[in-house]
Amino acid sequence: MLGGKLRARLDPPVVVWGVTPTGVEIAAGAASAMKCRFDVVVATHVRLEGLGVVGAMAEDCEAVMDPNFEPRFGLMEVLNESIDRARRAIKTERLLFRGPRPLRDPEGATVVIVDGHVTSSWKLLAAAAAAAALEPARIILAAPVSTQAVREHVAARRLEFACPSIMDDPNGHPNPFGDPQDPSAERLRSIVVARQAA
Repeated sequence: MLGGKLRARLDPPVVVWGVTPTGVEIAAGAASAMKCRFDVVVATHVRLEGLGVVGAMAEDCEAVMDPNFEPRFGLMEVLNESIDRARRAIKTERLLFRGPRPLRDPEGATVVIVDGHVTSSWKLLAAAAAAAALEPARIILAAPVSTQAVREHVAARRLEFACPSIMDDPNGHPNPFGDPQDPSAERLRSIVVARQAA
Protein backbone atom coordinates (compact mmCIF):
# COMPACT_ATOMS: atom_id res chain seq x y z
CA MET A 1 0.00 0.00 0.00
CA LEU A 2 2.80 2.41 0.90
CA GLY A 3 4.62 1.64 -2.36
CA GLY A 4 1.44 2.14 -4.38
CA LYS A 5 0.80 5.55 -2.83
CA LEU A 6 4.38 6.66 -3.43
CA ARG A 7 4.44 5.36 -7.00
CA ALA A 8 1.46 7.53 -7.87
CA ARG A 9 3.24 10.72 -6.79
CA LEU A 10 6.88 10.18 -7.80
CA ASP A 11 8.59 10.33 -11.17
CA PRO A 12 11.54 8.02 -11.87
CA PRO A 13 14.34 7.51 -11.18
CA VAL A 14 13.55 6.43 -7.62
CA VAL A 15 15.49 4.30 -5.16
CA VAL A 16 13.97 2.98 -1.93
CA TRP A 17 16.19 2.57 1.13
CA GLY A 18 15.09 0.36 4.02
CA VAL A 19 16.31 1.45 7.46
CA THR A 20 17.77 -1.50 9.37
CA PRO A 21 16.34 -3.60 10.79
CA THR A 22 12.65 -2.61 10.97
CA GLY A 23 12.28 -0.91 7.61
CA VAL A 24 13.96 -3.48 5.37
CA GLU A 25 11.03 -5.81 4.62
CA ILE A 26 8.59 -2.92 4.18
CA ALA A 27 11.01 -1.05 1.92
CA ALA A 28 11.57 -4.16 -0.21
CA GLY A 29 7.79 -4.51 -0.65
CA ALA A 30 7.43 -0.81 -1.47
CA ALA A 31 10.27 -0.98 -4.03
CA SER A 32 8.61 -4.00 -5.65
CA ALA A 33 5.28 -2.13 -5.89
CA MET A 34 7.06 0.92 -7.31
CA LYS A 35 9.20 -1.16 -9.68
CA CYS A 36 12.34 0.66 -8.62
CA ARG A 37 15.74 -0.03 -7.07
CA PHE A 38 16.06 -1.09 -3.44
CA ASP A 39 18.92 -0.70 -0.99
CA VAL A 40 19.54 -0.91 2.73
CA VAL A 41 20.74 1.96 4.92
CA VAL A 42 22.27 0.95 8.25
CA ALA A 43 21.23 3.10 11.20
CA THR A 44 21.17 2.78 14.96
CA HIS A 45 19.95 4.82 17.91
CA VAL A 46 22.24 6.67 20.30
CA ARG A 47 21.05 5.76 23.80
CA LEU A 48 21.99 6.94 27.28
CA GLU A 49 21.18 4.96 30.39
CA GLY A 50 18.30 6.57 32.24
CA LEU A 51 17.49 8.89 29.32
CA GLY A 52 16.78 6.42 26.50
CA VAL A 53 17.15 7.47 22.86
CA VAL A 54 18.82 10.88 22.42
CA GLY A 55 19.67 10.63 18.72
CA ALA A 56 20.82 8.27 15.97
CA MET A 57 23.52 7.62 13.41
CA ALA A 58 23.44 6.17 9.89
CA GLU A 59 26.31 4.85 7.81
CA ASP A 60 29.45 7.00 8.28
CA CYS A 61 27.68 10.29 9.00
CA GLU A 62 27.75 12.29 12.20
CA ALA A 63 25.09 11.63 14.83
CA VAL A 64 21.75 13.41 14.54
CA MET A 65 20.79 14.47 18.05
CA ASP A 66 17.51 15.44 19.67
CA PRO A 67 17.67 19.25 19.93
CA ASN A 68 15.86 19.04 23.28
CA PHE A 69 18.70 16.96 24.72
CA GLU A 70 21.15 19.24 26.50
CA PRO A 71 23.98 17.15 27.93
CA ARG A 72 25.51 18.48 31.10
CA PHE A 73 29.28 18.57 31.33
CA GLY A 74 29.33 15.29 33.27
CA LEU A 75 27.44 13.51 30.49
CA MET A 76 29.77 14.40 27.62
CA GLU A 77 32.11 11.45 28.15
CA VAL A 78 29.16 9.05 28.45
CA LEU A 79 27.60 10.54 25.30
CA ASN A 80 30.86 10.14 23.35
CA GLU A 81 31.08 6.50 24.48
CA SER A 82 27.49 5.92 23.32
CA ILE A 83 28.26 7.47 19.92
CA ASP A 84 31.36 5.26 19.60
CA ARG A 85 29.22 2.20 20.42
CA ALA A 86 26.76 3.25 17.73
CA ARG A 87 29.60 3.59 15.18
CA ARG A 88 30.85 0.09 16.00
CA ALA A 89 27.32 -1.31 15.77
CA ILE A 90 26.87 0.24 12.32
CA LYS A 91 30.07 -1.38 11.04
CA THR A 92 28.90 -4.79 12.27
CA GLU A 93 25.36 -4.35 10.96
CA ARG A 94 26.62 -3.21 7.57
CA LEU A 95 28.46 -6.51 7.11
CA LEU A 96 25.35 -8.46 8.13
CA PHE A 97 22.92 -6.56 5.92
CA ARG A 98 25.02 -5.53 2.89
CA GLY A 99 28.33 -7.34 3.10
CA PRO A 100 31.31 -5.24 1.95
CA ARG A 101 29.22 -3.38 -0.64
CA PRO A 102 28.68 0.38 -0.09
CA LEU A 103 25.33 2.07 -0.63
CA ARG A 104 24.53 2.35 -4.32
CA ASP A 105 24.95 5.91 -5.60
CA PRO A 106 21.53 7.67 -5.68
CA GLU A 107 22.81 10.84 -7.37
CA GLY A 108 20.05 12.38 -9.48
CA ALA A 109 17.36 10.02 -8.12
CA THR A 110 14.62 10.49 -5.55
CA VAL A 111 15.55 8.56 -2.41
CA VAL A 112 12.63 7.24 -0.39
CA ILE A 113 13.81 6.21 3.08
CA VAL A 114 11.43 3.70 4.69
CA ASP A 115 11.16 2.51 8.26
CA GLY A 116 8.47 0.39 9.91
CA HIS A 117 6.45 1.47 12.95
CA VAL A 118 8.16 4.79 13.73
CA THR A 119 7.82 6.23 17.23
CA SER A 120 11.24 7.95 17.22
CA SER A 121 12.29 10.09 14.27
CA TRP A 122 16.05 9.96 14.82
CA LYS A 123 16.96 6.92 12.69
CA LEU A 124 14.95 8.29 9.76
CA LEU A 125 16.60 11.70 10.17
CA ALA A 126 20.06 10.12 10.42
CA ALA A 127 19.37 8.13 7.23
CA ALA A 128 18.26 11.36 5.55
CA ALA A 129 21.60 12.95 6.50
CA ALA A 130 23.41 9.96 4.94
CA ALA A 131 21.33 10.36 1.78
CA ALA A 132 21.94 14.12 1.59
CA ALA A 133 25.70 13.51 1.59
CA LEU A 134 25.25 11.55 -1.67
CA GLU A 135 23.38 14.40 -3.40
CA PRO A 136 20.12 12.80 -4.56
CA ALA A 137 17.55 14.89 -6.44
CA ARG A 138 15.03 14.61 -3.60
CA ILE A 139 14.63 12.87 -0.23
CA ILE A 140 11.33 11.55 1.12
CA LEU A 141 10.96 9.84 4.48
CA ALA A 142 8.21 7.22 4.68
CA ALA A 143 6.59 4.74 7.05
CA PRO A 144 3.31 2.82 7.11
CA VAL A 145 2.66 3.83 10.76
CA SER A 146 4.07 6.73 12.74
CA THR A 147 3.24 9.27 15.43
CA GLN A 148 2.36 12.95 15.45
CA ALA A 149 5.64 13.73 17.26
CA VAL A 150 7.64 12.07 14.47
CA ARG A 151 5.77 14.03 11.82
CA GLU A 152 6.55 17.27 13.70
CA HIS A 153 10.28 16.40 14.02
CA VAL A 154 10.49 15.66 10.29
CA ALA A 155 8.62 18.87 9.41
CA ALA A 156 11.00 20.86 11.65
CA ARG A 157 13.88 19.59 9.47
CA ARG A 158 11.93 20.63 6.35
CA LEU A 159 11.85 17.11 4.95
CA GLU A 160 8.98 15.42 3.14
CA PHE A 161 7.15 12.67 5.04
CA ALA A 162 4.80 10.09 3.57
CA CYS A 163 2.83 8.12 6.15
CA PRO A 164 -0.75 6.92 5.69
CA SER A 165 -1.36 6.27 9.41
CA ILE A 166 -0.40 8.92 12.00
CA MET A 167 -1.12 8.08 15.65
CA ASP A 168 -1.66 10.66 18.41
CA ASP A 169 -0.37 8.22 21.05
CA PRO A 170 3.43 8.74 21.37
CA ASN A 171 3.80 4.95 21.66
CA GLY A 172 2.14 4.47 18.29
CA HIS A 173 -0.04 1.45 17.58
CA PRO A 174 0.21 -1.55 19.96
CA ASN A 175 0.23 -4.06 17.06
CA PRO A 176 0.67 -2.09 13.84
CA PHE A 177 1.18 -5.12 11.60
CA GLY A 178 -1.17 -7.62 13.26
CA ASP A 179 -0.02 -10.10 15.87
CA PRO A 180 3.06 -9.21 17.95
CA GLN A 181 6.22 -10.67 16.41
CA ASP A 182 9.49 -11.91 17.81
CA PRO A 183 12.07 -9.11 17.19
CA SER A 184 14.80 -11.72 16.61
CA ALA A 185 12.75 -13.38 13.86
CA GLU A 186 12.00 -9.98 12.29
CA ARG A 187 15.70 -9.11 12.33
CA LEU A 188 16.66 -12.43 10.71
CA ARG A 189 14.05 -12.00 7.97
CA SER A 190 15.35 -8.45 7.34
CA ILE A 191 18.93 -9.70 6.94
CA VAL A 192 17.78 -12.38 4.47
CA VAL A 193 15.78 -9.83 2.44
CA ALA A 194 18.70 -7.39 2.41
CA ARG A 195 21.24 -10.02 1.31
CA GLN A 196 18.93 -11.26 -1.46
CA ALA A 197 18.72 -7.70 -2.78
CA ALA A 198 22.51 -7.34 -2.75
